Amino acid sequence: MGIRAGLAIAGALTLALTGTADATRPSSLTLKPASVAPGGTISADIYCLRPSGAGPLATELTSAGFAAPIPLHYAGDGGTGGIGIALAGSGQAVAKPGRYSAAFDCWGWIVRADVTVS
Repeated sequence: MGIRAGLAIAGALTLALTGTADATRPSSLTLKPASVAPGGTISADIYCLRPSGAGPLATELTSAGFAAPIPLHYAGDGGTGGIGIALAGSGQAVAKPGRYSAAFDCWGWIVRADVTVS
C-alpha cells in the first residue's frame, strides 16, 4: 500500500470515529411501567438536550394520570458529556383506570409519554 492510500484510509477512519462523537441524543420522556395498577408507582425519566444559554427546567411533571405532580431531581447529563440534562422522579398513579399522557417542555421541545392505569 502506498503512502497516499495509507493516509486516505487513516483520514477516513478518523472522520468515521470523530463523526460519531458529535452525535446527540434526542430529548425524551419515559414513564415506567407503561401499565400500572391504580395507586401504583410510576417512574419518570426525562432527558433534555440543552441549547446554549438555556435557563432552568420545570421541577415537576404533571399528568391527569398522576395522583399528584411528580417531583423531579437532577440525574446527571444522560451520558452525553454535558450537552444535556437528565431528570428523574416517581409518584403515584390515579385511582381511575384509563390511558393518560404526560408532557414536559425541554426548552421549547415538548416530549410526551403515555401510561395506562388498569
